[in-house]
Amino acid sequence: MRITREKLIELARREAERRAATGDVIAGYVIGSVAWGEPLFGGGADIDLVLIHEARPPLRREVVVLSQQVHLDILHHSRNLYRRPRRLRTHPWLGPAMCEPTFLHDPTHFFEWAQAAARGQFHRPDHTYARAQAFLGRARQRVERLRDEPFWIEGYLTAALEGANAVTTLSGFPASGRRVAFAMARRLAALGHPQVFRGFMALLGAEGVSNWDVPAWLSAWGRAFDALAQDGRDPALHPARRNYYLGAFQSMAEADQPEALLWPLLITWTWAIRSLEETGRAAPHHPAWKGALEGLGLGAADRERQSAALEAYLDDVEGVLEGWAQENGAWQRPGRLE
Repeated sequence: MRITREKLIELARREAERRAATGDVIAGYVIGSVAWGEPLFGGGADIDLVLIHEARPPLRREVVVLSQQVHLDILHHSRNLYRRPRRLRTHPWLGPAMCEPTFLHDPTHFFEWAQAAARGQFHRPDHTYARAQAFLGRARQRVERLRDEPFWIEGYLTAALEGANAVTTLSGFPASGRRVAFAMARRLAALGHPQVFRGFMALLGAEGVSNWDVPAWLSAWGRAFDALAQDGRDPALHPARRNYYLGAFQSMAEADQPEALLWPLLITWTWAIRSLEETGRAAPHHPAWKGALEGLGLGAADRERQSAALEAYLDDVEGVLEGWAQENGAWQRPGRLE
C-alpha cells in the first residue's frame, strides 16, 4: 500500500463510521502527525484517531493493525469529557488536539460545536499561559515524587518533557511522539528560547553522544519489546508499535542525529522494562537498559544529582514563562478562563 495522508485519513474515516454503525460512537476525529500532514517517518505511520462515545467507553486506548506499516492508535472518550468545551482550551494536551484536528464523522455536529467553543480565543495570551503553567505544574508534581518512586527514571523523563513543553506550547502546540526533538527544537528556536531545548537534551545526557553505542541500544530495546508481545496489556507497547518506533530510531541514527532518538527511545524502553517487571520477566533485559542509563548519567546513583538538575531547569522554565506573560499581558485574573 502506498502511504499517503489522504489514504490514512480515509482509513480512519472508515473505522469511525464502522464503529458508529455498530456501537455508540457519535463523533470521530484525527489528531497528530496525520492531521498535521507529516504521517510517514522511518517507513511507518500511525493514525491517531479519537472516538467520542455517548456513554463511558469500555477501553481508554487500543491499537488496530491495518498493515505492516500502518496501525490505528485509537483513544476513546466519553461525551461527558466535552461538556464544558471552553475549559478544554486550557488543557495542555486536549486543548491543542482540538484546535486543528481532521474531522471524520460528526453527523449530529456535536464535536463541531465543542471544537468551535474550545478553539475560540485558543491563542489568547492568558489561555496560552494557562496551558504552559499546566505543563510546568505537572512537571513540578512529578519532581516532588522522584525521591520516593522506585521506578524514578520514568517520572524524571516525563517531567523533563513536560517542563520543556511548558515553553514549547507558547507557540500553540506541545511536542510529542517520535519527532519530539525535531518539533521542540524548531518551535523553541522560533520563540527565541533555544536554551530551553539545550537544557532538555542535557537532562537526557545528550552531551556524551560520542560515547553512545546506539546499535547495541536498539538491539536491546527490540529484545525487550519482543518479550512483551505475548501479553499485549499496554497499547503503548503493542507489537505493531515495535517497527513503528524502530524504523524512526534507525532513520535518526543513520542521519547522524542520534540525540534526536533519546527521549522516545528511553521512555519506551523504560515502559517495557516496567511492564516486564510486573510479570517477573525483566531480569534478562535489566543489564542493557541499566547500562544505557548509566552511560547517559541517569543511573540509580545519579538520581539525586539529576533530580536537582531537573528542579533547576524547571526554575529556569518558570522564569521564561513569567517573562513571556509580562511581555504579552497574560497574567490571569479570577474568572477569565471560565
